Amino acid sequence: MILREPEIVELKTPTGPMRTMVLRPAAAGRYPGLLFHSEIFQITRPIHRTAAFLAGHGFVVALPEIYHEYLPAGTVLAYDQAGSDVGNRLKTEKLVAAYDADNRAVLDFLKQHEACTGRLGSFGPCIGGHLPYRAALQPDVGAAACFFRSSLKWMWWTSRSTP
Repeated sequence: MILREPEIVELKTPTGPMRTMVLRPAAAGRYPGLLFHSEIFQITRPIHRTAAFLAGHGFVVALPEIYHEYLPAGTVLAYDQAGSDVGNRLKTEKLVAAYDADNRAVLDFLKQHEACTGRLGSFGPCIGGHLPYRAALQPDVGAAACFFRSSLKWMWWTSRSTP
């Protein structure tokens, strides 16, 4: 499926604006929304490619910058020890309540997006394996795919149908 050019939106959160990339099919219609959390390095090229793959299969995909309170908009941490150190430090500095508020902001954005059906899911690797699980605790999230570490262990969670 052909995609539209990515759009960048700034969502309001209790801890400040959160830059979020949105990818979606170019074809007219409405699609389920997918909250996609990155790994600790933020929106790297592999994360962007994976999001594009998912959007190409018929989702409106929103990728928030998970460390928006700490790093300038657009920051991508390098896949090296320094980037890993920063990402690992920030993932524990940020309060769980802030992650939850960020999830809520993205989910609310997706629900009102013109191309979204209102059906919501969450997806992500690394810390993005923890955050989609937390998003799945929200009553309007119908499914989550959570991946952690480089193992092929994964969890698919669904507990309720969404409108």
